[in-house]
Amino acid sequence: MNYIDAIIYVEKFSELVAYLDSNAPETLERDEEGALAMPPNVVAFSRTPAQVNGDKLLAYCRFTAEQAEQWRGTPGVVILGEAPYVPGVKGTVDEVYRQVFDDAEMLAKYESVWSRTKTYVDEDGNEVEIRQDRFGLMGGA
Repeated sequence: MNYIDAIIYVEKFSELVAYLDSNAPETLERDEEGALAMPPNVVAFSRTPAQVNGDKLLAYCRFTAEQAEQWRGTPGVVILGEAPYVPGVKGTVDEVYRQVFDDAEMLAKYESVWSRTKTYVDEDGNEVEIRQDRFGLMGGA
């Protein structure tokens, strides 16, 4: 089976959930009575935990070729970067992130959700800034 790793960006997650609930309800987690689980959770493909800022969302996903085609055409979903994933072959993650970081428009979308500079307080109480460009990685990529 062929896989594609991708970073997806959703500007208005609430609108995506409404679209999926109407057009592809099987892609959303449901409770025992069939009602939409809260908070909404997309269960249609493998992914890392989503990064959220307000109603904007990023996720690092692993799609089958068929899933990738479906999500490329889903209203409100932008694929910021993608690359074929081959089990046992390294470099997929680097290629996906290279595409994001090399495209100013895609990078702006990415940074609207993920701050690449993190501030932590060390054991002495000092604030320390650390650069963290990537938010999620799939195993083996």
